[in-house]
Amino acid sequence: MASLPALSLFFAAVVVGTSAIKIADMEQGAEFTKCLNITDWETKTLADDITLSDRLANGCCPAGALPGHKFYTAYKSPQIVCGFKADGTVKVSITSGTNAKCEYNKCYVDKQNLACADDSKQLLNGCCAKTTGANTGFPATCNNYHYKGQSTGVNGDKIVYCTTYHKNYGTKGRAGTTKKDDDQAGGKLVPANIDTYATCDGSTGGAAGSSAGTTTSVTNGVDRAVLSVVGLFAIAVARTML
Repeated sequence: MASLPALSLFFAAVVVGTSAIKIADMEQGAEFTKCLNITDWETKTLADDITLSDRLANGCCPAGALPGHKFYTAYKSPQIVCGFKADGTVKVSITSGTNAKCEYNKCYVDKQNLACADDSKQLLNGCCAKTTGANTGFPATCNNYHYKGQSTGVNGDKIVYCTTYHKNYGTKGRAGTTKKDDDQAGGKLVPANIDTYATCDGSTGGAAGSSAGTTTSVTNGVDRAVLSVVGLFAIAVARTML
């Protein structure tokens, strides 16, 4: 019969080995200080597991990774945006070559979680999986621009990203405020205050588990299926102790 300390070690090993990282689990507007894999950027939704890495000593991301993308003025940008300075202005500075250096300024999570035309969810790069150009992949009232082959800077990596706005932006009016000093507060981004064209309908704020597809549902970073196995194991052990 297994001892209680042994059981504790078993449970701890299972929990540690199945932790997951999802942008959906982060607070809306939270500061983002890591780098994410470009493949994840272009294929994953808020609710999918992603791979993060640390920035290098020069402030840049490793090859094959990026910190998000510079906020595109007046449009909703990808779901991780960079460039925010303390005064509310947006700037990214990248120096390539022997003395490569990156200053992304503040990067933040801006969860939009828009529905796509095929009922899937918006990707981290702001596009839908079926976005191939301007005004593709999203519902009819959601317009988009599609940027392909954009350079991330020092590593020569190329990425794809999209910006979005409501088709009827002229009649709906602008979103946010014209002030810049209210775009950030308490160390977080305040997306609702950023001045943009009218935003697309249907944003859910990036609730966890809203992604379509085969992503495994996670509770507190632990896979439900693993918890089920652990539960069965615990029951079996308990029976041997009766």
